[in-house]
Amino acid sequence: MKLFTVLIALYGVSGEEVESRVLFPSATECGNAIEHVHAALSASYDDVVILCDRTRLLSASPRPVARPEGLGQ
Repeated sequence: MKLFTVLIALYGVSGEEVESRVLFPSATECGNAIEHVHAALSASYDDVVILCDRTRLLSASPRPVARPEGLGQ
């Protein structure tokens, strides 16, 4: 079951904590983005923390998709 996952980035700007959020369709895709987002933010900001938080919202139907008629003919 694929659930939406939120990438949360926490970082310091001029002594203030900033939080940014990006929605991904799966935990795998969010996990793959962590290293890239961390590298990009660390180049400009201090105290960067990145994490992924799974939601309870489905990003894909749990039911199989019906095959179109005439497939394979």
